[in-house]
Amino acid sequence: MDRYGVYAYCGFDVTAEERFAKIKEAGFRKVGVWCHNDFNTNSGISEYEQFKFVKEQGLSVTYAHAPTKYAPYLSNKYYGAKDAVKTHKIYLKGAKEQGVDLVVIHLPEVTSVVIDHVAEIAEFAAGQGVKLAVENLTGDKPFDELFAAVKDVYFCYDTCHALMFGDSTGAMAERYMDRLVTTHISDGDGEKDCHYLPGKGKYDFSSLANILRNGGYKGDFVLEAFQTSEYADISAFLSEGKALLERFFG
Repeated sequence: MDRYGVYAYCGFDVTAEERFAKIKEAGFRKVGVWCHNDFNTNSGISEYEQFKFVKEQGLSVTYAHAPTKYAPYLSNKYYGAKDAVKTHKIYLKGAKEQGVDLVVIHLPEVTSVVIDHVAEIAEFAAGQGVKLAVENLTGDKPFDELFAAVKDVYFCYDTCHALMFGDSTGAMAERYMDRLVTTHISDGDGEKDCHYLPGKGKYDFSSLANILRNGGYKGDFVLEAFQTSEYADISAFLSEGKALLERFFG
C-alpha cells in the first residue's frame, strides 16, 4: 500500500488545477487538504473545490485539516465555545460526505475546558465514522491529560513542530504511539515553524523511522514542506520531496 502523501499547499504560486496535476505527476497518490479557506491551496477556492481537483486527478485524501481560526475558542468556557464546537462538527460531517475518514485539528494549550470540548467533538466524529486527530503545537508532552480523559481522539505528529519543543528524534511519536494515525514530515531549525524539505534542517528522520517501524506504525507519511528560495519549480520540489520520503521511510 502506498503510504506517502503530500499536503496540497506547498507554497508555490500556481493555480489549484496545476497544483494537483503536479502532485500526481510527482508520483503521489494521496493528498492532505485544508478544510477551510483560512489557509488554502490557492486563494479564492473553497474546500469543496479542492475535492473536485482531487477526484479529477484520481487522488485520495489522506486527511482533511479543520479550520484553525476557531481553535482558540475551545479554551473558553462560554465566549465563542459553542460556535467553535458546532463548526468543528460541521466540518467533520462535510469531510465524511466527501469520503474523508481522518480530520486533523489544532488545539490551544490543553486545559479541562479544552478536554470537555474535544470530548464532545470526538464523540461526534466517532458517530460519523471519522477519526479525529490532534496535532502537536505546544510542549513536549502536550496531550497526556487529553488522551487519558478522551478515548476517541488520535494523534497527528508534526516533526517540525516537535523540533521547536526539543524533540528531534521522534520521542513524542513514541510517547503517543498507541494514538498515532498520521505523521506530517518536514524539517526546521528548531526555533521557527520552517517546514523545510526533510534533511534540510536539524531533525533526525532516521531515528524517527526506526521508532515508527519498531512501534508498528500503520499510518501515512505526509510531506508538509513549503517552498524555499532554492526551489523555483514545483515539479522539482515535489519530486525531491517524494524521493526523500522514500529514502527515509521506505
